Amino acid sequence: MLTKNDFQIIEQQELAHDIYRVILHGEFNYAGVKPGCFVMLKLPDEAYQLRRPLAIAACDSVQKTITLIYRIVGDGMRLLSKLAVGTIVNILGPLGNGFSLENVDVGTEVLLVGGGTGLPPLMMLAQVLKEKGCRVSTAVGFRTASMIFGETEFERSGQLLLATDDGSRGFKGNVGELLASQTTVSKYTNVYACGPEGLLKMVQTRFVPTETAIYLSLEGRMACGVGACEACVVSTGEGTFNKCVCVEGPVFNGREVIL
Repeated sequence: MLTKNDFQIIEQQELAHDIYRVILHGEFNYAGVKPGCFVMLKLPDEAYQLRRPLAIAACDSVQKTITLIYRIVGDGMRLLSKLAVGTIVNILGPLGNGFSLENVDVGTEVLLVGGGTGLPPLMMLAQVLKEKGCRVSTAVGFRTASMIFGETEFERSGQLLLATDDGSRGFKGNVGELLASQTTVSKYTNVYACGPEGLLKMVQTRFVPTETAIYLSLEGRMACGVGACEACVVSTGEGTFNKCVCVEGPVFNGREVIL
């Protein structure tokens, strides 16, 4: 059930350069949250009329909290980073269709691939897959060491493969090059990815020829979050833009969506 509720900021922390985590407390349809779902956040300033789409990195139905991780891009996100503990923000959600968990079980080999602000939905997914008994491997990429976040969460869930463009931490190169250096990519039953379009295209190129199920979380530009404005449409074939990222997505079958 979709709800629109006020939440109180109970924690605001900078995790890396221009990357922040905010924890919000309030009433919410916690039972409706799946890894990959998102919310639309209303800033407490009338100068910003449009809500901001943010993926859910974690939620706790007992403590009644949701965790969001975001990068400062633009004045709106900078304003969010400066909001103090105790500030009230309005949240619309949960929104979107999350990652499919239908064909996973104890011992299933799964791969998570992410970069930059594509990591938050994968954090929640990694934890859920671990709880299901899956063997989780995560490959993540950053431009440089000062931008790394989420290591603890991914290492807690399984194997972490880390790359930086400049080689300041882990493998030197991007995530695609990191995966190319691995010889066992075909062993995975599922691959889940979220990040820039180039990363998602790389995942398609590498895994479409295999039997691995591919799930891609797209980062479309959104204005409403409920499919009314059609600002975030993508194509799943037939030469038309026929799916809204906010409603039919943000997660799509990687063998169908055209990037």
